Amino acid sequence: MTDDQSVINSDENISNDNKVVIFLGRTGSGKTSLFNLLSNSNQRLGNSVSSTTKNFFTKSSHDTTFIDTIGFRDTENENEHKLKVILFLKEIRNGFDIIFYCIRMDVFTSDEQNLFSEIYETVLTKKAYNNSCLLITFYTRPDIDEVNTLNSPERQRLLDEFRCNPKFNTILDYFDNRIFFVDIRQEENFTDYSFGSTKYIQYQTLNDMINERKQIVYKHLNKFIEYFFPERFDCENMKTLRDIIYKNDLLEKQLNELKEIISDIANERSTTSFYELLRFMPITNMFIDVFEISQRQKLEKRINKVLKH
Repeated sequence: MTDDQSVINSDENISNDNKVVIFLGRTGSGKTSLFNLLSNSNQRLGNSVSSTTKNFFTKSSHDTTFIDTIGFRDTENENEHKLKVILFLKEIRNGFDIIFYCIRMDVFTSDEQNLFSEIYETVLTKKAYNNSCLLITFYTRPDIDEVNTLNSPERQRLLDEFRCNPKFNTILDYFDNRIFFVDIRQEENFTDYSFGSTKYIQYQTLNDMINERKQIVYKHLNKFIEYFFPERFDCENMKTLRDIIYKNDLLEKQLNELKEIISDIANERSTTSFYELLRFMPITNMFIDVFEISQRQKLEKRINKVLKH
């Protein structure tokens, strides 16, 4: 990690005057590669299966603060990662300006569409669409400059092609012209090959091409950052969402416990009465305590009758 690159847990390192850009998306979608490109950083890269980004990194460059986040749907605990993102975002008290949401072009699936909807509906809320730009990563076709130029025929043809895919079409509708196609492939290491050898020349040519494409992406994204001025997203909903996730996790745990209890009673593996067991469950307390004593007894009889059948 370089000296001007840091792990952050709040907005203490973020200047009020800077435009704040955050990278979000699935693990392996290219967030860290783009963070490195735009902020001139050198964070270690992972792959499409597991992430090496375990913290949130920030770096400021040219009045813009870039923030790299941990990926969603990692091989580790998914809810834990989602909660970490929410807890982190709500601590950015000054809010942020731009979300670069990354989706891999080469592995787009129904699950990717579901993840996208989940992030914007339960983590960010739909209000965040106004601050968002869609980055379709691993775009390897040669016309990368043309497809990122607004109103170009090549761009229109590509967008029409993507709209033929109902999964992409659903997502594209949210972004209007805030869509970019980026190539963030990594350069090949050719230091093991002798200078001037066929392999050396091949890898050198490939790396030159990759670097040229990265500069095209750099040009278009920086221009977008410079001219895009949405209303700042203030993260006011993040505390509520954090509480909802905590409560959902507790509810799921309690429901699983209740399921085991019902199974034991139904199979006569327990001599404890159903009502007594329910009294140990906070989730059922909230429900049963609203009944009068006579109504509770009727409820207990109905439940026991159902279980016997």
